[in-house]
Amino acid sequence: MKLLRLQRQLIWPEHVSIIELRAWVRAELASDPDVELLRWAITGLTTSADGVRCLQVEGVRLG
Repeated sequence: MKLLRLQRQLIWPEHVSIIELRAWVRAELASDPDVELLRWAITGLTTSADGVRCLQVEGVRLG
């Protein structure tokens, strides 16, 4: 069994509140049925000039 690093950039939709963010990120990461996610964290947040929010998410998965 190998541990693999996961890095994703996710666009944070306007309709997702800060309260709903955790569940939304988990749902986005779980969209791949071949990935068993062990841990994840939001490691960055950027906002573009036009207001689009982008999350940097990193994690560890079984491979």
